Amino acid sequence: MSPVNDLLPFWPPHSDLFVLAVALLGAALFGESAARFWRLPRILGYTVAGMALGPLALGWLGPRQFADFRVFIDLAVALLLFELGIRVDLRWLRANPAILAGSLAEAGLAFGGVFGVLQWLGVATTLSLAVAAIAIASSPAIALRVSSDCRASGQVTERMLLLTALNMVYALVALHFVLGWLHSSHGRGAAAAFFHPLYRLAGSVLAAVALAFVFRRLRNAFDIADEQASALLFGLLLLVMALLQTARLPTLLAPLLAGMLVKLGDPRPHLFPRHFGSAGSLLVMLMFVFTGALADGPLLLGSAVAGCAVVLVRALAKAAAATALGPLAGLSWRQAGALGLALWPLCGVALGMTGELTRLYPDFGRQLLGILLVAILVMQLLGPVALRLALGRAGETHAERAAPPGRTSHAP
Repeated sequence: MSPVNDLLPFWPPHSDLFVLAVALLGAALFGESAARFWRLPRILGYTVAGMALGPLALGWLGPRQFADFRVFIDLAVALLLFELGIRVDLRWLRANPAILAGSLAEAGLAFGGVFGVLQWLGVATTLSLAVAAIAIASSPAIALRVSSDCRASGQVTERMLLLTALNMVYALVALHFVLGWLHSSHGRGAAAAFFHPLYRLAGSVLAAVALAFVFRRLRNAFDIADEQASALLFGLLLLVMALLQTARLPTLLAPLLAGMLVKLGDPRPHLFPRHFGSAGSLLVMLMFVFTGALADGPLLLGSAVAGCAVVLVRALAKAAAATALGPLAGLSWRQAGALGLALWPLCGVALGMTGELTRLYPDFGRQLLGILLVAILVMQLLGPVALRLALGRAGETHAERAAPPGRTSHAP
């Protein structure tokens, strides 16, 4: 090494600080441009920024950076799921059982349709089951962010949030059955096939009960919309995530169930800074940017047909079920059609569902990632537009404007 080389600046910079700065600047610029010049949801711009900075274009971001910043992405997902859970009131299902029946039908039709088309395309049975289970889920990130940006409220908005939460629960539970199937097919024995998924599900429920209990105590002791209380919530969710990871438990189900339990035990309005304040919004931006940055030409081309088939069949299944069954739950035909369209979005949260499958079975995980990335990227681009259109058709949007400083109610 030259005696002066280590004294001179190096180019291009590759530090984590540079990567983080580029990601945030790109997300802000693309997001604001989408909203200001094309009247599109800002969240769509975040994904476009990630794709522009990723292997498809500049190559500044990619899987390595996604792994480096995974803790921030996981925290963003936990915040979103907890916020979604705390916004839905399960008492609604008892008052109107047709909503639950419609939800189960919509999830079942999406699962069956995706599984059937993948089998028809010659995809392996276990891989088809895994993709179909994840395809049940709707995007909590897109649902919360777009409805908040549009200041949407009404029957379609609240039912969309409720069905999104239920779909996440269905998808996570179904994926654990797939995990058991994988254990069995790889010769790990019946005990591993049964008890490992059971351990993960039971552990998530216990963690959710504990998280809900601690949160309610914090809510009683602090003004939960206060800046310091937000720091406590960030710390609490990080601690829970760390404990879940140490115990080899999933990090997605517990925050969602905890939010539902909090709402179930305390139906009063829960007030938070918008998306847990500015820091929460930045985490959501990073999640979309780094998901977009995973787009890789060869990987996408290899799974393009299967991924696009998943998008089409899933969208048709959700739209058909919600439209057909919505009137039985008290919606007009117009509202039911809007609800079916609102359930289309799928986002990078779905990637978090694949963690244990990929860790235990890397080859299987790579095949799963290929199909899912195509579906996720298409839906991250089309989903926000479809959702805004759906809420507009339902007549539940208001003029988009910046949220005023202070508290924002997220109660139904």
